[in-house]
Formats: sequence, structure tokens, C-alpha cells
Amino acid sequence: MNKTSSQLKGEAKAALRGRWKEAILLNLVPSLLSMLSAWIIGIAIIGLSLFSMFLMSVDTDTSLDSTIKQEQRGDSYERNNNLGKSDDTLISDVSTNISTSPGGFFSKTLLPIIISFMTIGISFTFVELLRNPSRKINPMADQFRMFNGKDFVPLLLIQILNAVFIYLWSLLFIVPGIIKRYSYSQSFYIYKDLSEHTNAQGTSALNYISESRSLMKGNKGRLFYIDLSFLGWQFLCWLTLGLGYFVLNPYMNATKAAFYRDISKDRYASPVVVANNDDEWTNF
Repeated sequence: MNKTSSQLKGEAKAALRGRWKEAILLNLVPSLLSMLSAWIIGIAIIGLSLFSMFLMSVDTDTSLDSTIKQEQRGDSYERNNNLGKSDDTLISDVSTNISTSPGGFFSKTLLPIIISFMTIGISFTFVELLRNPSRKINPMADQFRMFNGKDFVPLLLIQILNAVFIYLWSLLFIVPGIIKRYSYSQSFYIYKDLSEHTNAQGTSALNYISESRSLMKGNKGRLFYIDLSFLGWQFLCWLTLGLGYFVLNPYMNATKAAFYRDISKDRYASPVVVANNDDEWTNF
């Protein structure tokens, strides 16, 4: 019988008991990067909003001074319309410059990839901790454990395929994209277990995604509910300018690791054979 979300959270807190310091240090770099990303995006939004307000105030002052002259020429509407278009163009240019700047590329492209790989390594550590409570946490080594010659390429391929499939499903409508995101969410955990006793280099990334899709049948709603249960904590973290993530991230990662163990029953931790079917992409 599957555990409730409360039971999974209790299991996560039990695993973290007496180890909060190590767990916080384990999640320190991703938490800091998440804060940095949020601040960069927040500053950009605030700056763009202030710039837009400034343009509106300038247009208002200009239009008040030129209204009489424009009405005499009979082109008041055309003039105001052109002003509006000019402002929109300026705002669009500023927004584009922010997105294409080095800071925008770092926060929107490079940073999420770095955080993702570190989060995967952290999640793997929590799975091992739940299975073996005596395991010691090595914060620096564990959070960078995926940046190696053995795991980096397979995990990158899984991540790329996940993104492609989710994007394609999102083209139909946003809901199918969200559903598929949950369907593929366990592919990294499955890779972790299978790669310990199989040749990860010789196994297609599609196999891990397919296994995740099969494993999540009937469980997507459970994981969605777990995510919803953390929304209140996420809001509190925003109120603390991201400082709360130092505590919340270990808690969430440990809970999701417990969820994986609950639905998989550690079936992938023992030697099994996963069919290598190159045509499986048609099932996504």
C-alpha cells in the first residue's frame, strides 16, 4: 500500500533529524543559485516596469503640451498612436536586451542546467540516505557528484529528451505538458539505480523515460499533491527573499526521494533487464 504525503514527509524529516546542518550545506549552492536567479529576474522586471512608467509619464507631459497644435492639424489620434507604438518598441527592445545579455543567458539557460545537475546529485544522496540511515553526507562531493565522465552525458541526454517531449506536448495545450512533466519525473532516479548494475552508456535514454512513464501511472496526482503541499512554504521563502530555501530545499528533495522509493519499492536497485527498444519514442 502506498504511503500518504504526510507519511512521506515524516520519513523525510526522520532522515534529516540530526543532520540538518549537513543537509543545508548539501543544498547550499543550488539554494544560492536559485536566490541569485530570482533576484536577477526580479530586478529585471522591476527595472522594466520603472522604465515603462517613466515613458508613460513623459508621453503624458508631451501630449498635454502638444494637444492644441495636434487638434488644429487634425492628426491627434495618429500622433498619439505613433507615440504608443514608439514606447512599445522601446520597451520591447529593453526586454530583448535583458534576455540576450550575458546575465539573461546565465539566469535563463546556463543556471537552470547547473542547478538541475546539482539537484539530481542531491536527490540521489537522499535516496541513499533513506536506504542506509548510517550513510554520511559529504556536502561538497555529493552535490557535484554528477559532474563526472560517467554520468554527465547520459543524464544530459535524459534531460534534453525530457525537455523536448514536454515542449512538444505543451504545443497541444499547457495541461498535457504538465502531465508529461510528472510522467517523466522519475527518469533520473531510475537511471541512478539501473546504472549501478547495468551499462549506462549502452542503454538508451528513452528507456529511462519510458520506465518513468510506466512507474508514474496512477501516481502523477500524488506527486502533484505533494508539490501543492509545499506552495505555502514556497510563498514564505519568497517573503524571506529566498533565505527560507536553505531549509525548504532539503525537506522537499528528501520528500521526493521518499516518494520515489515508495512507488518503485526499490525494484530498480536490484539487477533487472530493461528492454532496449529504439522505437519506444513513438509511445510518448
